[in-house]
Amino acid sequence: MSDQKYSGEEFNEFVKELIENKRLNGSKEEGIAKLVIDKGFESLTDKQKFVFEESISHYVFGDCKRCGLEIPWSEMSGAEDNGGLCSWCQQLGRNDKD
Repeated sequence: MSDQKYSGEEFNEFVKELIENKRLNGSKEEGIAKLVIDKGFESLTDKQKFVFEESISHYVFGDCKRCGLEIPWSEMSGAEDNGGLCSWCQQLGRNDKD
């Protein structure tokens, strides 16, 4: 992913949430994540970028599996919980079952 993708307040909030929920679990990945929040993804070395991207890859969804639109950082944790759907499609799925 590009440096641009890994920037902005929504992205930083997502990374903070990963740290707070112990998803990175006190590891070197957590230290790199804190560096991303403090100084930005672009400040990392190539090796740090690789480690960081690998560590968050399990929690990042590109496009919604239903509508195909990009899932914003603010919905990323929810997408993990609902099978890779954006919040809109997850809500539509609930309505389909009613």
